[in-house]
Amino acid sequence: MKKTAIVLLVLIIQLSYSQNIIDSYLISPNNTVSVRGDESDGIYRPRDLDFHTNPDRENELWVINEQSATFDSNVGGSTVTYYNAGQESQWADYRKDSFSAHFMHTASAIAFSDNGSFANTLDVQDANNNMGGYFTGCTLWDSDTSIYARVYQNGPLLGSHWDMVHQSPYSVGIAAETGNIYWLFDGQHSSIAKYDFQQPHEHGGDNHYDAFVYRYDPRDNNIDLGLERVSGLSSHVDIDPSTGWLYICDTGNQRLLRLNINSGQIANAIDTYGEMLQGHYTMEEAEFEIIASSTLIQPTGLDVNNGRLLISDFATGDILIFNIEGDQPVELGKIETGLENEIMGIKIGPDGSLWYVCRNADELHQMTTILMGDVDGDGIYTLVDYTMCAYYLLGDFEISPEDQVSVDVNYDGSIDIVDLIMISELIPD
Repeated sequence: MKKTAIVLLVLIIQLSYSQNIIDSYLISPNNTVSVRGDESDGIYRPRDLDFHTNPDRENELWVINEQSATFDSNVGGSTVTYYNAGQESQWADYRKDSFSAHFMHTASAIAFSDNGSFANTLDVQDANNNMGGYFTGCTLWDSDTSIYARVYQNGPLLGSHWDMVHQSPYSVGIAAETGNIYWLFDGQHSSIAKYDFQQPHEHGGDNHYDAFVYRYDPRDNNIDLGLERVSGLSSHVDIDPSTGWLYICDTGNQRLLRLNINSGQIANAIDTYGEMLQGHYTMEEAEFEIIASSTLIQPTGLDVNNGRLLISDFATGDILIFNIEGDQPVELGKIETGLENEIMGIKIGPDGSLWYVCRNADELHQMTTILMGDVDGDGIYTLVDYTMCAYYLLGDFEISPEDQVSVDVNYDGSIDIVDLIMISELIPD
């Protein structure tokens, strides 16, 4: 009896962990895919998506289009906001700022910050369509729906945009750090650029003087190649706030990188293009790392969530999942969607569902999975789950074949004492 107790104690120590619903996507029978948005909502050439960061707007999902909707003859990028995303009460709101031909010209990525602002990048050489110009970068917006695409639509100011800095042509990825600080994949300069807007100007204004831009080039940090964009594709980036690593889809080099955003120091002040800023600098001695992975062709979509890194490959439609809780990312496996040349941006929602946009099909998809260890299927862990599993092992309770997959918590193909122990560890104290 004592020996059995010791063995069980060892198992609990070895196997105790917080079940991560993202890992369940690696078991394909667990997954269900639904089309949640399409061209009729205003989706057209979507490049990215993000959820609002305000807890009171939890299920508010924004999709950014490279262009305006097919039913909108105006030029410029646009957004479709899905309220109550994934629920029966979901509804869509298409918007395009009247000045988006500049501020969302060839919109390529979107990110919400913790203060409720959002910003987008522009995959174009010059946002004014000047053949020899390089006046484009990153635009900041207010997500207040009474302001965004509502104020100054007929002038006299420049629409509803909140700020813009024009130092990154062909920018194809963006991540919010905090406040009005954003990190960009700068395709023109083959580098990562940190944009600090500081205090935005008035909505529709044009005073950018207080902004800072910092450039991080992996070629200066013992990485063999600089970043390389692929024309027409996004190269998404995201920050793990628990570690300060910025994860990067280096699409043109068929690889993944990460940058420690808390590393590096100013090397040189450099000239700005077309506008005055408070500071524009190159950085040196920043910490870059290459992330080992299986074969990648066109890594494009990227999201960091709950200790996991998800990467979508545009060419194959595969979504790779990494565990990033340790010192080095570990590839756990991949989801095979079969959507070749489609997935451009991905995002895990508040409920753990996986969302992605299909660029050529003009669709928004939601993938849901099973919460492993949730035996009764109520979405939470309780003693009922433990009791049902225990009775099943004793032969006093039947679990239907279709529900047994959720009870096999350690994915070994059988339900046994190990699964029971792991379910017990998932139940909140």
